[in-house]
Amino acid sequence: MDDSCVADDPASRKPLTPPTVCQPSSVLEVDSFHASGEEDWDDDFSSITSSIIDYEFENGRRYHAYKAGNYPYPNDELEQDRLDLQHHVIRLLLNGELHLASLENPKRILDLGTGTGLWAIEMADKFPNATVIGTDLSPVQPTMVPDNVRFEISDMESDWMYKENSFDYIHSRYLLGSITDWEAMIQRAYKHCKPGAYFEMQDLDPRLASDDDSLSKSPMHLMFCTLVIDASEQYGKPVPRHTQYKGWLEAAGFVDVREYLFKIPVNTWPKNKQLKEVGKYQLLNYTEGYEAIGIGLFTRSLNWQPAEFQVLLARLRQEIKDRTIHTYQHFAVVVGRKPFSSRSSHSTPVPMET
Repeated sequence: MDDSCVADDPASRKPLTPPTVCQPSSVLEVDSFHASGEEDWDDDFSSITSSIIDYEFENGRRYHAYKAGNYPYPNDELEQDRLDLQHHVIRLLLNGELHLASLENPKRILDLGTGTGLWAIEMADKFPNATVIGTDLSPVQPTMVPDNVRFEISDMESDWMYKENSFDYIHSRYLLGSITDWEAMIQRAYKHCKPGAYFEMQDLDPRLASDDDSLSKSPMHLMFCTLVIDASEQYGKPVPRHTQYKGWLEAAGFVDVREYLFKIPVNTWPKNKQLKEVGKYQLLNYTEGYEAIGIGLFTRSLNWQPAEFQVLLARLRQEIKDRTIHTYQHFAVVVGRKPFSSRSSHSTPVPMET
């Protein structure tokens, strides 16, 4: 099979090996060190093919102008730094891996919602014989990039400009707040995968959880996450549960669908060294980035005043540093393969849970 990323014979395919921390059913151990509460965080811490470069400004933050309002999060330098930090968090979680699909010499790779383009650039370095295309609504990607990567400004929820059956691998990550119809987006990915190609989704479920009773000690964070979900729903961008993606990929026609579920701690409370490191950077991600995540949704959907939001944010930042609160959020990685004998997508959608 010259141009597909996998072989049809299941016996010839390399098994997907999940990272060691991929144990969603297990209870995370709490590190007893510094368990009394807060600690001192200061020490712990080749071209764009579109000319669309205008921006809009709101509440002191910069937003994309192309299809303005479609995406409720900013695209300014602060947010770009946060997105790169978020990339680092996920690579830590996945033992340094950029993907969990078993890719073998892919020739064409598509990254949906590429953001700063960091994932696409690193994939281009990993697969120098592949062409990597990153798409986004915001033209914030660098211009000095490997020769085999390019960025395009487009809306993944509109008709795609690519031929069907043309990609060896399609990737998406952190599309929360971007998607109106998740099943339609997955069906587009199915149509544009070559027979035998993989589609991989990586996304966070922002619903807060804990394995003990400490969730009750985090009322500000719980309220924030609940309101973000409610506001996103009102904005027309539903927030899936982490267990829904697998069924949607299967309904679209993907086979050999595998689901890997992770727990991302909010701070450094876990005993596990890898998760403690993940939690350290996730805390920084949230203390620096919750403004970007919330202010557009709260002011546009919930009619909050910016000053009201800043009061909540100040209390929230203090609360999430408390190591006696053992909260985490689920992160799902779901990988599916388009069969070599492809069929049409199911016409009956899988209903979204409420």
